[in-house]
Amino acid sequence: MERDIVIAGYAGERGALCAAAVWQEELRRRFRADYAAQLLQGAAPKSKEILERLRAAGIAAEEYRVAGEGGVLAELYRMTRERRAGLRLWLKRIPLRQDTTELCELYGLNPYRLYSDCVILVTESGMRLAEIVAKMGIPAACVGYLTDGLDKLIVDKEETEYLNRPEVDELFKLVPDAIF
Repeated sequence: MERDIVIAGYAGERGALCAAAVWQEELRRRFRADYAAQLLQGAAPKSKEILERLRAAGIAAEEYRVAGEGGVLAELYRMTRERRAGLRLWLKRIPLRQDTTELCELYGLNPYRLYSDCVILVTESGMRLAEIVAKMGIPAACVGYLTDGLDKLIVDKEETEYLNRPEVDELFKLVPDAIF
C-alpha cells in the first residue's frame, strides 16, 4: 500500500495572500515597499492551472487532491481517513514561500493549516514525479508516504508527532468572516 505523496505548489499561499490583502496597510508600515508588494502577489500557479498543466503533459498520478481550506495538513488528514491509511510526513519538505513563513510568524499562524490552493498527488514514485513537476516550473516535493497502518505521523520534528484532526483554517484567526 505504500504510496508516495507529492505536493505541487506552495502550502499556505492563498491564505497568506488573503491575510496580506486585509492587513496591507500594516505590512506597508512594517516592511519595505517592494517587499510589502511582493507579499500581495502570488508566486506559484493555482491548483486549477497546476492540474491543467499536469494533465496536458500526460502526467499521471493515482490521486489528485486540492489542499484548500484548512491547508495541507487538513487535506492530508481527510485523504488518509478516506483511504483508511496511515501517513509518514516530512513537514520541512513541503514547499513554502519565505514570505508566507514570515507573514505567518508575524501573525502567529501555522502555514500548513492555512488555505493553500496547492495540489497533493499520490503516486508510486514520488521523487521522480516531483522532479518532473519541478522541471515544469511548478514548485514540488515528495513529502512523505501512505502506510498500511492508521497512524498519521509527522516524523521530522524533534519528537515524532501525530497529525491531529483538522481545525478551523488559520486565516479565521485574523479574518473571522473570511470567504475563500
